[in-house]
Amino acid sequence: MRIINDNKIDLQALKKLIAKPEIFEKSTDKFWDDRHISGQMLRLHLNPEVEAASKTKETIKAETNFIIRWTNMGADKNVLDLGCGPGLYVKEFAKTGARVTGIDFSERSINYANKYVKSTYKNTEFFEINYLDIGFKKSFDIATLIFYDFCALNTNEQKRLLSKIHDSLKDDGVFIFDVVTDNRKSSVTTSISICEGGFWSPNPYIEIVNIFMYDEPKTEGNQYTIIDKDGATRVIRLYHRLFGLEEITKLLNDYNFKVEKVYKNLKGEALSEDSETYGIFARKA
Repeated sequence: MRIINDNKIDLQALKKLIAKPEIFEKSTDKFWDDRHISGQMLRLHLNPEVEAASKTKETIKAETNFIIRWTNMGADKNVLDLGCGPGLYVKEFAKTGARVTGIDFSERSINYANKYVKSTYKNTEFFEINYLDIGFKKSFDIATLIFYDFCALNTNEQKRLLSKIHDSLKDDGVFIFDVVTDNRKSSVTTSISICEGGFWSPNPYIEIVNIFMYDEPKTEGNQYTIIDKDGATRVIRLYHRLFGLEEITKLLNDYNFKVEKVYKNLKGEALSEDSETYGIFARKA
């Protein structure tokens, strides 16, 4: 879509473009494997000091240490890491001797993981696939989904994924993941930036960022409207479904998981009433 016609900005088109979308409305572009954006994503994944595409190196170490201890992970375990990116968690899990499988639909991330993780840790393998499409059957002792990926899915996708993970786990297997809670403080905002080049493109563009809130279900929506110098537009939408503890527990129970322990995060820090995230350990029932 273009918002410049006859050398004039189509203000009505622009207004429509940045309006609040329906909850979980998809982006206009499949941007994950865009050559430039995927490169930017990988750069953020690999920056140990920035929590953006991945968590910081310090957090990853603390989380993997706790998960490894909690699950008694070792050479007798098969582990599935969903949304593995370039394999940062896979690498730490593989150090235990466990056989670890990473799943991600970013070609660039999987290529990196194969080159720099699998080459060192022969007990790892990586697959370029959307984790909503996995088809494993009772193959894993442990499945992980880390950095609030579950919150980015709509309700039907969440249900589909839980069913897929349940199928993938062996009897008594454990599903470990984190979510954003309904304690998160969010507000409706709009910001506009003019960029000479950046995350979304190597060329100049305007970025309009809208944060929207939805009540049913409680969700934060982040919308990025990217306009290039010729008026061509892309709209990228990312969502964070915000969960209450009873709600996420019921959803897991509905798909035959029993919550064994909930922490403030996957570092194992104690839960509090105002926690803005949950680290959840649930066992296949």
